Amino acid sequence: MRFKLFYDAIVIILISIVAIFLSLEEYELTHVSFSLLLLFLLITRKSLNTKIFLLFLFFYYFIPFWNISTYRGTISFETLKLYTYGNFALIAPLIFTFGKGFFKSKEKAYSKIHITPLIIKMISTHLLVVYAILGYVYLTVGNILLYQELRFFLSPTLSYLIKSTLYIPIFILFLEKSEFSKKNILLFIILPLIPPFFIGSRGTVVIIVISILLLYLLKNFPPGERYYLQNSTVWKKNKYRVYFSGGLVLLLIQITYYTRRMFSDQFLSTHDLALRYFGNTNWYNILILPIYFSFRETVGITSKIIERGATNIWFDYPMFFSEVYTLLPGVQASPGIKLSKELYKNSEYDGGITPGIIGGLYLDYKYWLILILFCTSFFIYVLYKKSLLSDTYKILYAITLTQFFHLYHRGFFKPEYLVAYVIILFYIFIASYKMKSADKFQSNA
Repeated sequence: MRFKLFYDAIVIILISIVAIFLSLEEYELTHVSFSLLLLFLLITRKSLNTKIFLLFLFFYYFIPFWNISTYRGTISFETLKLYTYGNFALIAPLIFTFGKGFFKSKEKAYSKIHITPLIIKMISTHLLVVYAILGYVYLTVGNILLYQELRFFLSPTLSYLIKSTLYIPIFILFLEKSEFSKKNILLFIILPLIPPFFIGSRGTVVIIVISILLLYLLKNFPPGERYYLQNSTVWKKNKYRVYFSGGLVLLLIQITYYTRRMFSDQFLSTHDLALRYFGNTNWYNILILPIYFSFRETVGITSKIIERGATNIWFDYPMFFSEVYTLLPGVQASPGIKLSKELYKNSEYDGGITPGIIGGLYLDYKYWLILILFCTSFFIYVLYKKSLLSDTYKILYAITLTQFFHLYHRGFFKPEYLVAYVIILFYIFIASYKMKSADKFQSNA
């Protein structure tokens, strides 16, 4: 607390510097100064929520705006400015916090989730249905795990049904210590993660692993205690597990990126990619390909959207939510494919592209996206504060935060985001219903 005024003064100075460079339209200086602001806040802020947000935004802002390759062209200053405003809107509710009484909860008792025999039965039935669907898909479509192009022939409905098991592993964290066994690890972790992975759903598998890791950390804090990492015994005890798990996630991203191109007849190999866009095949360029190109992809597409003055001319409803309509009967256009054909008309690639949330919202709302991002960040902040006294809000906070990061990268709202809440709230309802029934029985006795 003794350094708070000093830190706040530095934050104000850094914001002022960013504002000056923005007004002068200095690309490199704006990029570096706002990156420094994100990094300084990341180091000095205590809140777990703030640190996670800042860590994600720092890498997503700092890495792709370096024009060290020709991939997706040269990023314009207008794109950098839009990302700067958008990211500032996301961090504003976190760095300008409210008073302690603003989120004061009337409920003093901690709300817990209990895993009941009914939930076990529901999960077993859920898994049986999904594995039957997965078998049908492999018989009719083919081995999607090795040949990723086959996933384009998989209907969205079947895809979302198969990926519905992704949210089961969350509930293993609510088992009592005496209930941890090989059988429950198989039921809650291994069996639910296999179906999504076998249809090439790498991103959502990574998202749920990160959600579980975050939820595990939250559960280790005493009920009602703020999630502060500095001088925290919880963080000191678990930080190496977090680092190890984060390393595994990064390794998974790297491996799946390379293997996807190794078995594909459509995508360039990593060697050819490095040669085309970096001009050489140095080992460090090949090493950074998955992360750099992934971030650069969305930023570059957004830059192209701004350069072309592209807007939503294909749908009578917001393009940002258009994928929700793909669940309806008939054939609906994919927003990613429509955008790809508009921006890259001479390209031989038939698949869709992802502009990231900045580009996705810009197509429909232009600079109003800044207000939308602010409200989204504030909503996540509310879930974070409520999670201090509730297992249910812990789950909702963890899944909302990680899904937002996925949406930030992807750019178009997916129906599976809604599916996640339906499944999670269904199991939470089953748990609460069973507990209420038990309480009612005891009171009658």
